[in-house]
Amino acid sequence: ANQEPNQAPDLSASQREAAISSAMELLQTDQVPEALAITSTLIAKDPMNAESQEVYALALIARGWKLQERRDAQGAQKAWDEALTAYMNACNYSSNPGLLELSTGQLAQMLQNDELAIVYYKNAHLNNKKDARAAFYLSQIYLLNKDWVSAKNWLTQSLLRTPNEPFALLSLALAEAELSNCETALRLAIDGCEILPSDPNIRFVQARVVRLCGNSQHAHEILLSLPIQFQQTALFQEELENCKLSMSSEDK
Repeated sequence: ANQEPNQAPDLSASQREAAISSAMELLQTDQVPEALAITSTLIAKDPMNAESQEVYALALIARGWKLQERRDAQGAQKAWDEALTAYMNACNYSSNPGLLELSTGQLAQMLQNDELAIVYYKNAHLNNKKDARAAFYLSQIYLLNKDWVSAKNWLTQSLLRTPNEPFALLSLALAEAELSNCETALRLAIDGCEILPSDPNIRFVQARVVRLCGNSQHAHEILLSLPIQFQQTALFQEELENCKLSMSSEDK
């Protein structure tokens, strides 16, 4: 039912809490249609409540994955678009939307709406003073878009909040290497690898940093030390080819 802002909702706080609890239990046991039925009814009766909108978004996201499993890409996209709208509504109705803004940004990014994701990540960063995740997720958008300066800025912000996060350290190393700040880049890469020395993703980025900083032979050695399963990925093959091309250029 539509309601004016000054109207009382069509259900009590205890009824809302019970409905949300039931929906979450159903989602945890993969009973998605039942959860969606409850949350759809909840939204019809209580549309201007942040918690109601959030659980409705979660049910829609779960429905999207179910439709994706059935190869219904159009249906999945529709469910996720509706979930994004529900998350945005939840942010609007919440008095403390920081974590909701983070979730909204993540869903927008998953749906390849980077422009919207950036808006919500920036809001989440401002509203969660100790949380480093929004700044890190922002940096990944800028890295993918090869905006090295913006990536460096947000990774620096992320590391101010979580100084020893290895993936942020390696991402910043990559941005610095792309900006030709190789001394800083190599030091950051070493720092990150010391925290997670056997993680193949960390070592892979280290290899790229080392290659960009002019030591393709060492980068090649790092790449060949990675697990066989990792070496079978397209990303690895592309970097290996770049490494070989750089080695050839260095030999000349």
